[in-house]
Amino acid sequence: MGGWASAAEQAPESAAVGSAVLPAPAVGDAQAAVPAVPTDGVPVVPLVTTAVAAVLGLIAHRRRWLALDGRPGLGWLAPPMHLMGMCVATWLAGGVATLVAARSLGLQGAIDPAALSTREMAIVTASAMGAGMLTALGVIIWMRRMQLVPHATASPVRSSMSGVAMLMAWWPAIASAGWLAGQLQRAATGVDPPAIGHSTLEQMVQGTRDAWWWLMGLSAVVLAPILEECLYRGFVQQALRRAGLAPWTAVVLTSAVFTLMHVGSVPEGARAASLTSLAVLSCCFGWLAERTGSLAAPVAAHVAFNVGNLVVATAFA
Repeated sequence: MGGWASAAEQAPESAAVGSAVLPAPAVGDAQAAVPAVPTDGVPVVPLVTTAVAAVLGLIAHRRRWLALDGRPGLGWLAPPMHLMGMCVATWLAGGVATLVAARSLGLQGAIDPAALSTREMAIVTASAMGAGMLTALGVIIWMRRMQLVPHATASPVRSSMSGVAMLMAWWPAIASAGWLAGQLQRAATGVDPPAIGHSTLEQMVQGTRDAWWWLMGLSAVVLAPILEECLYRGFVQQALRRAGLAPWTAVVLTSAVFTLMHVGSVPEGARAASLTSLAVLSCCFGWLAERTGSLAAPVAAHVAFNVGNLVVATAFA
């Protein structure tokens, strides 16, 4: 749910794979939770959040916290085209799993997530996310054995803790970016962004807390973050780095791809706020990968972000 309480999370609502489609990941893409702007009075909390983001941004700039020059990054050694091929293979694995799961449920043709029951959505999503995640992890383990992926200098636990801590520092920027985009949308169209901007999150908010609901939640807060970080911060971002791009250039381009892949899962009325937040969030994940030299940091931050947004959305729905 990358900031779900009022926004977007992950791949397009569906991606065609043969005669079936690969459903959007359950979470990891969304606008950070910011209290709704009151129709009368001053929106104090969003304005304070924006001010905090500006101050933190100024401090980070002066102290060069965001600078990535000289940072080792992930240091993957595979050729760019090989990495992109691994990315495609991972998506195909998810697509095949989607097709198998859909046919086992008696679903025909393109899959419309909005038309699926909680049970059907949980099975299809878990199958797609699980197969993609296992494929990506298997490829990375193989590359490590081939000495194409160096061991991270910090332990996974330490990198994960750093990722969550750094996400908290980025949160004001993520939240305020989405809020400002929402205000521009309201000024231009007179339409406020919806409180929930992702179909899967809305289904979870309205669904019964049964075993299938929890399976969908597992896909959203665990499987999807691992899969997406392997795909984007791993294969795509490292392919761009191996092609000779500077760290921040690779981070921004990867974030653009990541954001565009989520357009289909965001209602039209929520796109300005949700996709803006998602783009900033994705830059945070990319920066974490380059700064820490480990995928554990962006994975942990992604998991924490999705968990937080799911908790907020379900608690205050």
